[in-house]
Amino acid sequence: MGRSSPTLGAKKELALKKISKQDKKELEILADDFGLLHRKDVREIIENCRSYSEGQRRILRVYTTVYL
Repeated sequence: MGRSSPTLGAKKELALKKISKQDKKELEILADDFGLLHRKDVREIIENCRSYSEGQRRILRVYTTVYL
């Protein structure tokens, strides 16, 4: 018997690329240097970003919003 294609909602989503533990540490150091590590939104950025450069850009955007 043939296989049918899965229903529209049953397809698995592709796993998002996650950054390495070392890159997360570096982003935490960056955020701590700017005094932003305690903020919930910055912690979420570090946990959910796909690359170091993306995380860096987003943290710097928070910094400019808060301090400038």
